[in-house]
Amino acid sequence: MKDDDEASASISKKLNEVIEELDKIKKLVVSPESVINNNMDAIEVKINKQAEIIFQQQLYLEALERKERRANVVILGVPDEQESLSGAVNDADRLNKVWEILGVNNAAGAHRRLGGTAQGGTNRRCCPILLMLQDESQRQHILEQAKKLKTAGEAFNFFYVKKDINPARKEWKRLHDAERTEKERAGNVGCVIHLNTRERKLYRDAVVIDSWNLQCF
Repeated sequence: MKDDDEASASISKKLNEVIEELDKIKKLVVSPESVINNNMDAIEVKINKQAEIIFQQQLYLEALERKERRANVVILGVPDEQESLSGAVNDADRLNKVWEILGVNNAAGAHRRLGGTAQGGTNRRCCPILLMLQDESQRQHILEQAKKLKTAGEAFNFFYVKKDINPARKEWKRLHDAERTEKERAGNVGCVIHLNTRERKLYRDAVVIDSWNLQCF
């Protein structure tokens, strides 16, 4: 899954770079100084078609990722190999402790740590655990019971269970939330706030104030 995330992020980055290059060409075409200004309309149509193809390819990749992640959960706050958890010294046993608290039976599935090595010193943190379950119903049951961790004792107080969300979907949500926040901001009264989904940029009066920034674990 990590390799898939990195590959998807790499492809998305390349596609975005192509879109940016197409945008530069488009600006050149509409420039009065351009020697090909007479062909502006025809070239602009081609650019827009290519941008649409790229956009659809990105949507397809994002849909594939959502399908792969639909039965996954991510568990944060689980101690790593340097710490024990109620006697459990490896991730498989730590997860079994979690399942006991949640009352989950047969939560079978592969698991692995996400991200790099935990940081040292006072900034040290535990990397999240990705659990790839067998079906969505099992995931839903775990999510519904996750609140039990908050009353299971100090060792489990900082555990958090969430869906394995597609990074692209998460980034779209962030941009839409940012657009809503900007529209509600008192200082933006009279300003035009617009999220251009094709360019993946948030504008305030034609000035970019935020843009797509895909991040994976």
